[in-house]
Amino acid sequence: MGSTPQPTLRVLHFLPVYAPAWQYGGPVLSVSRLCEGLAAQGAAVRVISTDAGLPEWPRQHLGRPMWRHGVEIIRYPVDDQRGSIRSRALELAVHEAMAGVDLLHLSAVWQPLGLPVQRAALQRGLPILHSLRGALGPYSFRHGWWKKWPYFLLCERPLLQRASGLHVTSSQEERELRGLGLRAPRYRLPNPLDLGELRPDPELGRLWRLRHGLPGNVPLLLICGRQHHKKGLDLLADALPPLAGLAWQLLLVGSDEDGSGAWLAASLARCGLAGRLRCMPTLPASELAAVYNAADSLLMPSRHENFGNVVVEALACGCTVVVSDRTGVAADLIRDAPPGFGVVLPRQPRLWQRWLEGWLASPSRAGETAARWAAQHYGQHTLARRAIEIYRQILQYPLH
Repeated sequence: MGSTPQPTLRVLHFLPVYAPAWQYGGPVLSVSRLCEGLAAQGAAVRVISTDAGLPEWPRQHLGRPMWRHGVEIIRYPVDDQRGSIRSRALELAVHEAMAGVDLLHLSAVWQPLGLPVQRAALQRGLPILHSLRGALGPYSFRHGWWKKWPYFLLCERPLLQRASGLHVTSSQEERELRGLGLRAPRYRLPNPLDLGELRPDPELGRLWRLRHGLPGNVPLLLICGRQHHKKGLDLLADALPPLAGLAWQLLLVGSDEDGSGAWLAASLARCGLAGRLRCMPTLPASELAAVYNAADSLLMPSRHENFGNVVVEALACGCTVVVSDRTGVAADLIRDAPPGFGVVLPRQPRLWQRWLEGWLASPSRAGETAARWAAQHYGQHTLARRAIEIYRQILQYPLH
């Protein structure tokens, strides 16, 4: 006799912003990929979010179910597109949106709108899995600590204590929770890749360079993602000028949130390297495969990353990576990534300079082996199946 099929899993995801509001960074992409992967595995996935970052979104579509890649999405109007993300309309509708679901999975630490959503789930007896996404790491607490600690202790921590699980993306993020006194079980689940678009394609990269006027025979270094103090771009102002005698170009893709990108550009200009830098705004996820294939090496000198999506995305396209040891995915790279993936380095400019100097003398890409490794470990469908296992485990042994 065959085994009895398990009933369809009904999951509600909450994120204050959702695809295609890509300007809000990695969590939007990671959550949307996970939701789409879950739907492809047969789960019934509903997302509630707001129209933050999407001011042109048709008003008649707000508050109504829409479908995107197999996922049911209900967006509610944000109270003010210019302020913090709040939505009275979502708060009023949250109980209705939770009808018929088995579990709430949300990403909302430091987001006031996450508090009423969690309270509503607790009132209904729904198990809660909360994705932390680096929000409780030391870097986060160091900035604005005088207001974050009281808010955490009074508002966030009491609800996190009642969660059925805390989702971390890396062993680094799990270690960073020590000392916070959170008792909920930890579930490690990396961020997923959409392998339908991310793969080695030299011709795609060549054509992208040609279209954007980038020489095809010069090593292209890439910084991809939002530009912020956290991303540690200041390290490159010391590491790159000594390499002026070697051929290279630096491509900066993403929004400059606090002037970090402009500061790096000015620093390179003072060293006579302005012509080596090209800046582009945030690009849609559909264009990133071409960028990663056009680049030879991704640089991520971050002060802190709970995971580091762009590192795995670049590897999936065969691009070499140079990564700070303060990046969550670094432990995976050190442990079992194939030779030739690149390097993990401490945040010391001299070490970055030396490694790049050696690599630029004979530049190479990570290639097909690294791409297969990234696909095997971080593929969307593989991690969606793992997420379903986590959900069923929580439903079997909920905390509340």
